[in-house]
Formats: sequence, C-alpha cells, structure tokens
Amino acid sequence: MNERIHRALVWPASVRLLHGMMAATVLILCMTGLLLQSGLILNPSLHEHLLTVWHVPSGHILGLVLVARLGLLVFGKGVANWKALIPENLEGITATAVFYISMARMNLPSYFAHNPLWKVVYLVMFLLLVMQTGSGLLLESSWLQSVFRTDSFHALQQHQALFTTMLWIVLAHIITSILHDWKSPSSEISSMINGHKFFSVEEEKKVSSQQVSINLTDLTGKK
Repeated sequence: MNERIHRALVWPASVRLLHGMMAATVLILCMTGLLLQSGLILNPSLHEHLLTVWHVPSGHILGLVLVARLGLLVFGKGVANWKALIPENLEGITATAVFYISMARMNLPSYFAHNPLWKVVYLVMFLLLVMQTGSGLLLESSWLQSVFRTDSFHALQQHQALFTTMLWIVLAHIITSILHDWKSPSSEISSMINGHKFFSVEEEKKVSSQQVSINLTDLTGKK
C-alpha cells in the first residue's frame, strides 16, 4: 500500500510566538532561580545582577506573555482555545502512558496537536505559572503584601515551593518533547518553530479523539 504524507499546519503563529517567549523566560527564571537559592552565589554584586537584570525582568515578561496566552485560551480558536486542552481521548491517554512506562519501547500513539496525556498538565502548568508570577509580584510590592495580608518571608516561601513543582514539570515537558520528536515522524519540536507536522494517511485516521480527516481542508482548518 502506498503511503501518502501530508504536511499540515497545526500551530498558528500566535501560539508559536507565545510558546517561544514563554519557554525562553521560564528557562531563564529556572536557571537564575536555582542559582539564587543554591547558596553558591557568594558575591553580593553577582547575586544582585542575577536578580535585577535577569530574574525579575524575565518574570515581568512572563507575566505579560501569560496574559496574552490566557487571552488566547479564552478567545482563541482551534488548538489555541482551552477546549483543545480538555482530556477526552481515553485510548490516547492510556497509550501515551504505556509509551512512557515502557521507556519508549511501546508504540507512540498519533495525535493532531496536543499530547492527549499532557492536556490537563498544560492547564495545571498555566495555573502554576500564574501563581508563581503572582508570588513574585508579592515579593516586589509592599502594597500587594498589605492587600493580601502577607509579608516578604511568606511570599518567598510560597515562591520557592511553587518553583520546585514548576521545575519538575518543565524538566518532564522538555524530556517528553524530545522523546516524542525522536519516536514520532510528525516533527514534534520543529512544528513549534514552523507550525507544521507531517501525517501519513494511516496516522491521520487515528489522530486524537477529534478524528481528524485525511482531507487537507480539515487538517488546515480552512474552509
């Protein structure tokens, strides 16, 4: 049987741009956060430089990116909308879990856009990033501390606790993205740069619970 390969646009430019900005700022925040709380930075000037030049500005940028991305979750269409992150394909979720548990020895299930197992994790990630950004603003603003009846010490404790949780999720996301790109022919990582994935006829018939048709009109979303 001849295999037909289709190159389809999956991720719109707005999602790709915000994802790239979010990835860059989160990586900077994670690296500088690890250094700042490690106790290894003994030079006060270097500590201040990491905090004021890298960590805090990156947090501000992340806050703006989150506002824009949350706006897309509410008002966006297709894969950008929050409805695309609702877990509904139990077969895909189970197959993806088995793929991870087997250390990538089992087959990776096909899906159109979002990883079926990670859909709910993405929503949790957005929530944690909002909370983390909020706790960072609490550390900066004495006015916000008075409004929420807290202080810098408790705000810092919350910020550090959330950071540990976020760090593990970010590491898991990076590792699984690389694993999916390695085991999938659909170009998982590069699709977040150029927006396109590759699908064979057989794969398209099984893509997610949305039952994406092999018709190019359905794949692109254009009418």
